[in-house]
Amino acid sequence: MKQNYAKCVAICVVLLTATAAWAQSLQDAVARGSVRIGVSQFIPWTFANRDGQLEGFEIDVGRQVADEMGVEADFKVYEWDDIIGGIERGEIDFIAAGLAITPGRALRVEYSLPYTESGAALIVNKRLLPDAKNIDALNTKGVVVVAVGETASAELAPLFFDEAEIKTFTDGFAAEEEILNDRAQVYLTSVPEADVLLRRYGDVVALLDKDPLPAWVAAFAVRPGNQSLLNFLNAWVTARKADGWLEKTYDYWFGGDIWETDAKP
Repeated sequence: MKQNYAKCVAICVVLLTATAAWAQSLQDAVARGSVRIGVSQFIPWTFANRDGQLEGFEIDVGRQVADEMGVEADFKVYEWDDIIGGIERGEIDFIAAGLAITPGRALRVEYSLPYTESGAALIVNKRLLPDAKNIDALNTKGVVVVAVGETASAELAPLFFDEAEIKTFTDGFAAEEEILNDRAQVYLTSVPEADVLLRRYGDVVALLDKDPLPAWVAAFAVRPGNQSLLNFLNAWVTARKADGWLEKTYDYWFGGDIWETDAKP
């Protein structure tokens, strides 16, 4: 009996210690003077400018969060399919990367209140598909559809394209290269990224209208049980929505092309 009691006490101590360690993420960030933010490169969420410095909507968001926390923003860039792994391994404190809220991801992370909205878009290569009119005509053998793996757009691909060939890549740049260099006919991406591609490469690609394609909302993500940090992020989203900061910043990055002169071609 005493041995069983001792084992139970030991297990409880381990569990409480582990929980406390992760729950102290906000306090740890304040103590070390920096918060570790996971990002992934998708224009205009996050990208390296011509000087090699990170810019984008999520960079502005991350810096503002860190500033109001009273710490420095320590950005860590991940391939998209590994960014949640960064949370699970304890390498970052939270994700700020346009991460769509899905039930599957909620099994691995805890979401904040949403702070952006987006949706899926279909980009077609005009040289390879000059007469493309609707999505059904693209779902055929010989058509290559590209997407970034583990994104909300990639999860939709099999629903629309059960006959076409689907290829996934680790980042948006690689997927864009496929369609811009005639190695794919279709790119299933997000509306904001599609807008950037159309502005930059309108002579090569076109938007295929399909109303409505699924939409989603995006949020910060933290490790399960990290309630103190989650509370802070929820408070931040609520405050910055109320004072218009999020809307103004979103409009700058997604509503125009003023920033594009600084982005790498």
